[in-house]
Amino acid sequence: MRNLFAANWFCLRRQKAFWASALFLALYGVFEAVGLFRQGTEDLSDGLFAGVTFLGVALAVFCSFCFGSEYQEGTLRNKVAAGYRRSRIYLAYLTSGLAGGLMIWCAYLLGYLAAGVPLMGTRGFRWTEAAGGMLSILFLLLVYVALYTCLGSLCHSKAAGTAAAILLAFAMLFGGLFLYARLDEPPVYPDTYTQVEGQTVLVPGEENPYYLRGTERKVYEVLYNLLPDGQGMQLLGGTMGTAQKIGEQAGYALLLAGAATALGLGCFWKKDLR
Repeated sequence: MRNLFAANWFCLRRQKAFWASALFLALYGVFEAVGLFRQGTEDLSDGLFAGVTFLGVALAVFCSFCFGSEYQEGTLRNKVAAGYRRSRIYLAYLTSGLAGGLMIWCAYLLGYLAAGVPLMGTRGFRWTEAAGGMLSILFLLLVYVALYTCLGSLCHSKAAGTAAAILLAFAMLFGGLFLYARLDEPPVYPDTYTQVEGQTVLVPGEENPYYLRGTERKVYEVLYNLLPDGQGMQLLGGTMGTAQKIGEQAGYALLLAGAATALGLGCFWKKDLR
């Protein structure tokens, strides 16, 4: 396992997709810090986790290129011929992808802090919230890498794997936005004022027909908590910093990552590597 991880790490450093993903998030971190400063923000914590918006897309490119290149170039076949079990090979890719994803996220932090600290300083920085958020990021990375590694085991070409991973990343992103919009609907529309014959008249707010209730709302909440981008939006909204929320996220993340890994291992075990 150690040799497989070392070999994957050596190949990882040569992957242009890895460096491109890291550079993209680093630049996004710089632009986020500069943008907050121009808006008059003085709290460095406000944009600390903004990079999760595009983290899934960046990891989709990185993971699919890494897995697809190994399959297309015959490296996977050579590892099996050398006597390595397919389960070990798969888990080595999973751990390598997690390590690479962590480095990509660190690139965002470096870019954001390098620009944000000189502009906004560290006064008022919420250290406890930042620590809880970093733990949430680890669970997010685990789910993303597990999903994309599983998808790579299902595809038989680098191009197909990359296209499928990017489509999945955007589907999860827009799915998270849709779930957030539905759950954010108010139960009642606010009161409004209108002019009737020159007089201001109060119009009571009506019941919102789009507000989710009962079992339907619970289903949406479970999907929102299960989806990685839903978790990311909660992190951006500042509702993921408590120990209870982190525990719930850990449960959902381990459930989804475990299911994806089990499916990926089963498919990779039967995959034709010729």
